[in-house]
Formats: sequence, C-alpha cells, structure tokens
Amino acid sequence: MAKKARPSSRSASRKPGVKDRRVEHFSEEVEAIGKKIEMKGDEWDSWFHRTFGIIGPFISSVFGLLLLSLASWAITLMSAHVMSSFLTSVNAFILTNLGLFFLIFMFFSYSSYFSRASPRGYPLFWPFVIAGGVTVGFWIAGNAISIANLSLGIQMLSTIVFYIENSFWWIFGFTLLFGYVLVAARKATGCCGPAPAIPARRLPARRVPYSKARLYRSGRDRILGGVCGGIAEYLGVDPVLIRLLWVIGSIAWGFGIIAYLIAWIIIPRNPVQKWA
Repeated sequence: MAKKARPSSRSASRKPGVKDRRVEHFSEEVEAIGKKIEMKGDEWDSWFHRTFGIIGPFISSVFGLLLLSLASWAITLMSAHVMSSFLTSVNAFILTNLGLFFLIFMFFSYSSYFSRASPRGYPLFWPFVIAGGVTVGFWIAGNAISIANLSLGIQMLSTIVFYIENSFWWIFGFTLLFGYVLVAARKATGCCGPAPAIPARRLPARRVPYSKARLYRSGRDRILGGVCGGIAEYLGVDPVLIRLLWVIGSIAWGFGIIAYLIAWIIIPRNPVQKWA
C-alpha cells in the first residue's frame, strides 16, 4: 500500500517560519526605534549640559516635578470621575512625597551631569548611584504594595511591606558594597570596555508576492510599526484619521497599546517598501 502524504506536517513546518520572521521584524523595528531615541536622547543631553551647565540638573528636576504635579492633577480628575480609592491613595502618596521626589530627581540629574563632566572620577561615585536607584526602587515598590493591599487586605503583603520598610539601610549598604566590589574587580582585571557585539542571526529571506488586497504594515508612512499607516493604505484613507481613531480608542477603552503591539507582530511588512 502506498504511504499517504502528510500535508499537515508541511504546513506545520511552514507556520513557525512565518511566525519567526514576524517576531524578528518586530524586534528589529523596536531595536531601531530604541537606537534612534537613544541617539536623540544623547544629543539632547549633550546640548542641555553644554547650554545650562551646572544649573541644568536643577532645571530638569524642576521640570520633572512639574510633570509629576501634572500627573497628580490628572489622577485627581480620574479619581473624582470613577470614585476610586486606589487612585486617591496613589495621589496622596505623590502629593505627600513631592519634596522627596524632587530630591530624587536632583540626585540622579546631578549624577548624570557628573558622569559627563568628570568621566574619570565618576566610577568612584557610580556605586552610590546604583545603591540609590535600587533603594528608591524598593521604596516605590513597597508603597505600591501597601496601597494595593488597602483593598486586598492580604497579611502576607503587609509582612512584605514591613520587611521592606525596615530594610532600606541594609539594601543601600549591601548594594553599595557590591558596587565597590564590582568596580575593584573591573579595575583589577582591566575589564572596562564594552563587550563585543554579537551579530544577530538572520533568517533566510523569502520572496512574498505583493498584493494590494492583503493588509500590510506600511514602511513608507510609519511612526512606530506602520500599523496605522498600513490600515490607511488598505482602506484608502488618510493615516491621520486612523491614528486619531486609535488614540481615541486607547483613551476610551485602554486596550489600544496592547492591540497595537499585537497587530505589529501579526501584520506582515509591506514587501515592496523600504524598511531601513
């Protein structure tokens, strides 16, 4: 008897390749956007530090405090609209610690300034920055758990918050010590340069027949992943209209960002457009 063909195994082996390419395209585009943002951020930081000098960190800290106050105002409006005790607690935490947040902004802003102004002396100060960042992270996490536990009432979460609140100096000291050990080890081994970049593995290119009847992401009219531009090209409408509808939907229902990321991965690139 002749063996029956198994087309399902062939189609099954084809699908993972398509999924891998979609995920790879997504990661490449996100990485490219991240590099552009990083380059712009470095250019902005250099210009900002050159222009304002030693008062630049103070200006950026004031600006950060204004943004935090604006966020508090927005939370107040939302809390009054939905009558949420959680939002009220979050807003109370922000307002109570505005001065402390300002000092945190100053600390990290001047740390960034010092790293540019004195790159040789900064490694001795770097463990303090890391220890401060880790401690601030635990402080925010502890308060977030405490606020969430106001409505949950879980005893274990209360215990976690208690240990976090009584361990800040231990966390700071241990992280500081670890940072100086790491600095000493790097000096002893001379391992101070960046690690060589490992070239990313690329899947073999595959020709895809172009069809206007199929939905693609746009490489010609894109801000992030080209999802809105591709939908606009498919429907033959202005992409600004699609983006406006997406923003309205994100504000109204809150699922716009997740839906966009899913569409970014699922919808393929337009094969006849440039994706550099």
